[in-house]
Amino acid sequence: MHNSKLVFLFQTFNNSTLKDLKKWVRSPFHNEQKPVIALFDYLYEMAPNFIEKYLKKEIVWQLIHKGERYDGNRMRRLMADLLKVCEEYISWQKLEEDRYTKKTYQLQYYQEKNLPKHFATCLRSLQSYQAKNPRQSSWYPYHQYRLEREIGQSIAKQRDRNVEPNLQVLSNHLDAFYLIHKLKTCCYMMNYKNFHLTEYELPLLSEILAHCAKTDYNELPMIGFYYHTLNAFIEPTNPTHFEALKNNLLNNLNIYTKEEALEMFVAARNYCIQQVNKGNSDYLHQLFSLYEIEIEHQILLDANNTISPFTYKNIVTLGMKLQKYDWTQAFIESHKEYLTNEFQASSYAFNLARLYFQQGKFEEIISLLNQMEHREIFIELAAKTLLLKTYYELKEFEVLHSFLDSFQMFIRRKKKVLRYHGTSYLNLIKMMRQLIRLNYYKGKNKEVLQAKILETKELAAKNWVLEKLKEI
Repeated sequence: MHNSKLVFLFQTFNNSTLKDLKKWVRSPFHNEQKPVIALFDYLYEMAPNFIEKYLKKEIVWQLIHKGERYDGNRMRRLMADLLKVCEEYISWQKLEEDRYTKKTYQLQYYQEKNLPKHFATCLRSLQSYQAKNPRQSSWYPYHQYRLEREIGQSIAKQRDRNVEPNLQVLSNHLDAFYLIHKLKTCCYMMNYKNFHLTEYELPLLSEILAHCAKTDYNELPMIGFYYHTLNAFIEPTNPTHFEALKNNLLNNLNIYTKEEALEMFVAARNYCIQQVNKGNSDYLHQLFSLYEIEIEHQILLDANNTISPFTYKNIVTLGMKLQKYDWTQAFIESHKEYLTNEFQASSYAFNLARLYFQQGKFEEIISLLNQMEHREIFIELAAKTLLLKTYYELKEFEVLHSFLDSFQMFIRRKKKVLRYHGTSYLNLIKMMRQLIRLNYYKGKNKEVLQAKILETKELAAKNWVLEKLKEI
C-alpha cells in the first residue's frame, strides 16, 4: 500500500486540504461507505509521514474490518473507492478556484432554463469580478469566448433580428486564444528541438507570423510577447527580438498573472541559455537581469510560496559565474525560508558551501557539507565531489585518501541507480589518487597523468583536475 496511487496522492495534500477532504469524505452526498471513511481516517492520522510498516494492507484491513479474514480484492476495491472520492474532491476544488468556469456554467444553466433575471445577475457578478481582477493568463481569451457565447445564445433566444448576437466579438476572442496558444506551443517546440534535435511540423506558421506582424493586439500584449519570443528562436542572431520580448515583459507585468509571467520568464531565460551555450557570454548578464526582476516581483515563488531547489541552485550558479559573490550570498540567505522543509537545510548548506569554495573559504565548507541530509542522489554526488575538492585544496591528503575509499564504496553500492554516471566518478577517484601521489613525488610523470586525463572521456570535474595538475 505504501507505493499505491492512493498514498502517493495523499502525500500531495497539505493540512488545510486534508481538513477539507475529511468533510468531503464524510458527506453522504459524496460517499456513503463507512469503510471508505475508516480508511481515510487511518491515512489522515498517518500524514504527513507515511511509514511503510504501518501501511501493509493486512494491517490496515484488520483495523477497518476487525476479525474478518483478509480479502485482497475487497481491499483493492476499497482503496480504489477512496481514490475516486479524493479525485472528485480535486475536481471540485479546481472548479472552486476557477471563477470563470464556475460562473459560465451557471450562465449556461440560466440560459437553458430561460431565467433572464438570474442570467443578468450572474453576468453582472462575473463582469464585476473581471473588473476587480484584470490580470490576464493565456486562458483569458477562452474565458471571454465562453462568456460571449452564452451572451450570444441568450440574445438568440430573444428572437429579435435587430440585435446582433456579438459574433464579431466571439470570433475575435477565439482568434486570440488560438494565436496565443499556437505561438506559445511553437516557442516550446523551437526550444525543445534545439536541445533534443527533434523536428516538428509547423503548419500555418508563416501565415500566423505575417498576420501578427501587421495586426494591432495592444489589448492582448501576450500575443506580442510570444510573437517576439518565437521570432527570437527563429532568428537567434537578431537581438531586436529579445529586446522586444523583454520590454513587453517589463511593461506589462501588472497585466499578466503571476503564473503566466513565470512561463514567459522561463521562455526568455531559455533563449538566453541557448545564446550562452553558443558562446555569447553577454547573455549571462541578460539572464541575471531576468532573475533579478523575477526575484523583485516574487515571480519565482509558486502557489505555495516556495522556490524550487533547482531554481535556487541555478541562480546561485549564475551569481558565482558572474562573480557577484555578495549578491549571491544575500540571495542564499534571503531565499532559504522559501525552500520547502524537505530540502531547506540541505539546499542551503550545499549552495553556501559552493559559494565558499568559489571564494576560497575552504575551512568553512566541511562542516556545512557534513550536516547535509541528502534526498537526491545527484545532489549527493555533487556534494561529495565538492568535499573531495575541498580536502585537496586544504592538502588534507590522509583524510582525502580515506574519503576516496568511502566515495568509491558509495559509487559501487549505487551502481544500478547511477548507471553510466558511476564510471565518470570512479575515474575521478582514480585520477585523484594519482594526483595526490604526484604531490608527494614533486610532479614526476606529470605528463603521463595529463595524457591519461585528456584521453578519459568520462571524467567528473575534468577541468578542475587538469587545473590542479598544472599547479604541481
